[in-house]
Amino acid sequence: MPHIPEEIIEEIRNRADLVDLVSRQTPVKKNGNAFWACCPFHNEKTPSFKIDPQRQTYYCFGCKKSGNVFHFVQDMVNTDFVGAVQWLANLYGIDIPDTRDGNEQEQDRRRQWRENCLKLLNDTANWYHANLSQPEAEPARRYLESRGIDADAVNRFRLGYSPDSFDAASRWATRLGYTPEMLLATGLTVQKEDSKTTYDRFRGRLTFPIQDELGRVVGFSARVLDAEAKTAKYVNSPETDFFQKGKLLYAYNFARQAFKNSGKALICEGQLDVIACHRAGLDYAVAAQGTAFTEFHARLLKRSTSRVTLAFDADGAGRKATVRTMAILHGQGLAVDVVTLPEGEDPDSIFRKGGAHALTAIMSQTTPAVPFLFNVMCAQHDRTQPEELSIIVKEVLEVIRPLADPVVKAGHCQWLAQQLHIPENVVLQELKVVDDSHKSAFDSAIPKMIPKPLMPNQMPAFHMQQTGEATFQVLLELILHHDFLAKELAGNDDVATLIPDTPLGQAINMVVAETAEGEWEMAEQSIINSDLAANPSVGKVLNNPQYGKLLPEEGDDTAVIENKREKVKAAFNDCVNELLRNDLDVKIAAVKESMSTETGDALVQLQREFCELIARKNKLRKR
Repeated sequence: MPHIPEEIIEEIRNRADLVDLVSRQTPVKKNGNAFWACCPFHNEKTPSFKIDPQRQTYYCFGCKKSGNVFHFVQDMVNTDFVGAVQWLANLYGIDIPDTRDGNEQEQDRRRQWRENCLKLLNDTANWYHANLSQPEAEPARRYLESRGIDADAVNRFRLGYSPDSFDAASRWATRLGYTPEMLLATGLTVQKEDSKTTYDRFRGRLTFPIQDELGRVVGFSARVLDAEAKTAKYVNSPETDFFQKGKLLYAYNFARQAFKNSGKALICEGQLDVIACHRAGLDYAVAAQGTAFTEFHARLLKRSTSRVTLAFDADGAGRKATVRTMAILHGQGLAVDVVTLPEGEDPDSIFRKGGAHALTAIMSQTTPAVPFLFNVMCAQHDRTQPEELSIIVKEVLEVIRPLADPVVKAGHCQWLAQQLHIPENVVLQELKVVDDSHKSAFDSAIPKMIPKPLMPNQMPAFHMQQTGEATFQVLLELILHHDFLAKELAGNDDVATLIPDTPLGQAINMVVAETAEGEWEMAEQSIINSDLAANPSVGKVLNNPQYGKLLPEEGDDTAVIENKREKVKAAFNDCVNELLRNDLDVKIAAVKESMSTETGDALVQLQREFCELIARKNKLRKR
């Protein structure tokens, strides 16, 4: 990572205006001391995205995203911290000086190499696109005409033609100064086995540039034009540093903003299907690129939408892909609907035959994922046969199982039981069997990750769920705004050991550390400047304080100040006592379990320890 001087980062932080940056993405309105907007990261109609102009932080009460100006740019532009700093520096005209050492120079050389390779890919896309108008590209133009693809679509998606030559692209790129190493690294050429000779990968084909979410060309997919050719219909770029097909969705760079307007994403099988959907006004359509749909794809979609519609072919392979993709999307918490396409048709053929109206009409007729799979399975199996009935239940539960929301999961099981006229508890029992089988497979695949069981005399480690996130949020807010409470916590060794290693716990420890160094007033800014500000739990504390009215204000007399101090001290004590009580509960449970296995003097000692712990807990209750 190239080194950027801290003073430059600070200058950017001071120059950047988070309200202005957000307003470039979505309308912003002031309400009181804060600004509010519809979240740019997920679809919503009521503004829940809060911007604190003084702290220059944000928090969304809907999707829980939070952070500072750098985090906002990282998420919006999909880059890392350095990329966000450089992006903001360019925006505000701030020069980043060259302070590189030898290692940084090497990193800079690699960065320059990557930028040159990306430029090569982009230039190649433009060259292929320009070639489409050449006489030799007549077969490609005829093919596009036969598929009803007009000039607007050709230009928007930068479709092109790769000359039917073993080295036309290589010779063209060399004339522009690109090296053979760059051509190999980007997958534009192929090296012959046992030889240093290379040749063009894409020859005599219609080319589809593949772009990442930033619109950068990272690879190509190329379709054969001769229907009689004994070769693969499509040739794709190989896996490179630039092209990882499991992380790319075709047309995602166009569809990303449309997800928010439509409230959903539409997943098709191929590029021509996606192009047809966009031409019909369904500009939220994307497709996996040369691979099956992956969890990364699902996470990519989840950043911009909460609902997905699947429009795969109606054949057997399409149905299998639909079911598999349903489970992946459910596992990421996305709601799923399915379009049932007519047999033998796909979005592209429907658009060519019936135009935009026909395609939008069919795409509007969706079925939720679970009922869709249920209908498919019932068409394949006889519900009156117990064995066939069991297959239906198991297959449908495979799609229900990944759902995280227990209420939603139970609701689907209840619906399934009603449809099949079997007891609900039977479906729930089978769900547990299916769930356990997946856990067993997971455990056997990674045995090193299985935790060792606790021995009777071992205490379980403290974990946050025992106390509750709200307690740590209140504690963090109190010590952020009241130095005397931060000092008290810094001096309490008993409580210090109970702070968990979670983002909230790390933020609390950061305040304690700054306080111990005599720099308590710097603690809040330190958290804002760190990655902790991007954590939803920490971000909520920074942007939505609950104890704001208890801060001393100018004009408060001594009695009012003292009254506020007593209230925040009482809240602080409640938090500390809850931490201590829950720690005692853990210890009491461990001793109690040990007592069931011991006898004689050891049992007597455990009984004394048990009584002492109970007495300590009762003493805390009286505080």
